[in-house]
Parts: sequence; structure tokens; C-alpha cells
Amino acid sequence: MELRSTREMRRNEQLARAQTKRTDRSPAPAESARTRPQGDRLSLSRQAVNFLEEQNRRMWQYQQEREQRRQSRLDSELSALDTAKSRLKRMEDELDILSKCQKIAASIMKGNRVPPEDLRYLMEHDQAGYKLAMAMRRHNPDPEDEESVLDDEDRNGAAEASGGGEAFPRPSAPAPGGKSPDTDTVK
Repeated sequence: MELRSTREMRRNEQLARAQTKRTDRSPAPAESARTRPQGDRLSLSRQAVNFLEEQNRRMWQYQQEREQRRQSRLDSELSALDTAKSRLKRMEDELDILSKCQKIAASIMKGNRVPPEDLRYLMEHDQAGYKLAMAMRRHNPDPEDEESVLDDEDRNGAAEASGGGEAFPRPSAPAPGGKSPDTDTVK
């Protein structure tokens, strides 16, 4: 809300009356020239205009450089994220492989029969685990046939990697003499 003094209001009224009197007296063409909108007018020298244009150009360049830095930072963060994502995927795959190897090794240590493709998978992916499972194999008088823990993808990958023709001997039940054909241990 704006408060004005009465003196200021009177002066404005007097100016308005004087303006209307002037416009009534003047001819029509001059009237259109004088009825331009009342507003502030700024006049600048050529030097000031050049200075302002230079400032605008510098500001524009600064904003462009800033945007490029921001974009490059975003690109590097995105590539780091992609790298971390691919590392995580690789680690997830390795964990899946080790989990399958651990299940196969546990079945071998129980003395159960394991499918040959599972033995091959264990030998290819965890040789130390294969050796340990064979060394710690218990004698089982009634071995169970274990189901394969491998997916179709793992079976196809193992067959392609090994050439598809090489098969490892299947651990069988103990011979009548009490010895297992794969080990030289006695009951």
C-alpha cells in the first residue's frame, strides 16, 4: 500500500490538467508524437555498449565451460557406475559358480554319486575344492545318485569349453572287497 502526501497528489492533479490543456491546443500530428508511453529512457555511449557486450560474451563462455565440466563429471560418474555394475555382475557370477562347486563337493564328501558333468564343472572351476572333496570322501555303503546342480547354461558352457567329448569316470559303489575304486582307503 502506498501512502502519498496531499501536496504530492495536488501537484499530480495540476500536472494532469496541464497535460490535457496542451494536448487540446496542439494539432493532431504533433499529438501522436508526444503521446509516446511515459517511461524511463536510458542512453548509453558506444564504449558502454561494447563493455556490456564483452561482459555478456564472457558470461556466456563461462557458462558454457561450466556446463562442459559438469557434463564431463557426469560422464565420468556414469562410466564409474557402469564399471561398478559390471564388477558386481562378475562377482555375482563367481559367487554362483562357487556355490554350485560347494554343493557338488559336499555331495562327493558324503560319498554319493555325482553326475560326470558336475565333476567336470567342479574340476574346471575349483580344482582345489575337487582335490579336497576327493580326499575327504567318506565311504558310503549305500550311495545315492545326486541330481545335477548345474543349469542348462552351465552344462552347455562346460560342454563347449571341454570339447564335449571328454568324460570323467563316475564314482561308483564300493567293490566287494570293501574298497572304493577311486580311493585306496579301507573301511
